[in-house]
Amino acid sequence: MNDAPADFSSVVIFAAITGLILWLARKYGYFRPLGDEWKPDVTLWHVAAAFGIYFGFSVFLLPIIAQIIFQFAPTLKSIGLVSWLSLINSTAIFIGLIVVWLSLSKTSRSLVWRSPHAEQSYGDDFKIACVTWCIGFPLVLFMSQLLDYLVFSLFKVTQLPDQVAVMFVKMTFANPLYFFLAILSIVVLAPLVEELLFRGFLQSFIRKHLGPNQAILITSLCFAFFHFSPEQGLGNIPIVGSLFSLALFLGYIYERQRSLFASMCLHALFNTISVVNLYFLGGAPRGAL
Repeated sequence: MNDAPADFSSVVIFAAITGLILWLARKYGYFRPLGDEWKPDVTLWHVAAAFGIYFGFSVFLLPIIAQIIFQFAPTLKSIGLVSWLSLINSTAIFIGLIVVWLSLSKTSRSLVWRSPHAEQSYGDDFKIACVTWCIGFPLVLFMSQLLDYLVFSLFKVTQLPDQVAVMFVKMTFANPLYFFLAILSIVVLAPLVEELLFRGFLQSFIRKHLGPNQAILITSLCFAFFHFSPEQGLGNIPIVGSLFSLALFLGYIYERQRSLFASMCLHALFNTISVVNLYFLGGAPRGAL
């Protein structure tokens, strides 16, 4: 649970810092017009299959795996069970998404992963991911702080629940093995799964019909609400809002670099620093995973 922001002045400070950073990024050429000629041949079938695998595994396969684990390790603590389930489920989903990706033509697979017209190296993609984190993280943090402040002010609550992923990570701190499994799930597998699912399949499909800017916007909204959870209560408002800001940059860097590797690096970097923040600072200032 998280207490209310200290006062409105902190929100104003975050707004000023965010505005300055975005202005500098625009001045020095970070933001570029997005061309419309890059169109991987992702169909509605591919998108439906990818999301079907995600929800099918999470809803139907996960309870079966939980029963199997419980049969072999009946004394396993709940956090241990959740840690193993998260890792196994994410791995299974990633393998399933790879199968869907392999069903694309060779040309489309190449375009989804990294356009042959991309002139930069993988190292350049990683550097741009780091630069994008520096530009985007203040906006993500500002949105979280602003929406936190509005929720506390409008609904007169004294505390907001953490994001489900944040609660999960915090619960693993006392056990090195479970913490390691959580890191694998959140820092490694989550970026691979979510970027392939949202940017690789969904955004590529939408951009083919509506163009890159509309694809980024729609995919970002889907990505943000994908992290909605009833357990988060009113906390969904700042969580979804801040993740929408992050998703805009994930979608933009995918289009800018024409590289799924670039968006995966940015996603992994964001999650890594968020986990480090949770471990050493307790999540202050509060952010989403």
